[in-house]
Amino acid sequence: MRLPKQHQQDPLEVKMTPMIDVVFLLLVFFVWTSSFELPEYDLPGAMAETPATGSVANEPSTPPAEAFDEIVVKILVRDGLPVIEMGGQRVGSTDELRSKLAEVIQLGVQPPVIIDPEQDVAMRRAIEVYDVARDAGADRVLYAIEPPDSALQR
Repeated sequence: MRLPKQHQQDPLEVKMTPMIDVVFLLLVFFVWTSSFELPEYDLPGAMAETPATGSVANEPSTPPAEAFDEIVVKILVRDGLPVIEMGGQRVGSTDELRSKLAEVIQLGVQPPVIIDPEQDVAMRRAIEVYDVARDAGADRVLYAIEPPDSALQR
C-alpha cells in the first residue's frame, strides 16, 4: 500500500487590500446616507424646544401658526342674489372676505384658496372673488370643478 506524500502547505495569507477597500466603501456609504441632525429635533415636543433663560421664560409665547388644509369659498345664488360663504359661514361682502383671508394669511400659513361657484353664478362674480383672494395675499387660488362623471349624470 502506498501512502500519499505529505505536502508542505504554504502558510495561509490574508490579503488586506480588498478588505480595506470594502470597509472604506461601507464607511463612505454610511456617511453619505446618515443625517447630521440631532434626533430629538425630528419630532415636536418639549424636549425639542430650546430652553429659555432669564426673563424670556416668563414672557408669553406666541401660539404656533394653525395649519389649514385649504380654504373653501363658495359662491351661491339665493333669491337671485349672490352669497359668499367661507368655511361654511356666510360672509357679508367682498371686503369682509378680503379681511378674513388676510387674517389667515397673516398667521404665516399659505393654504390654497378654493373658489367653488354654483352653476348659476356669473363668471364676473367668480373672477371678482378670485381677485379679492389674490389681493388678500393668497398665493394659490384655485377653482373647484365637477368630476367628469357627475356632469354626465345631468
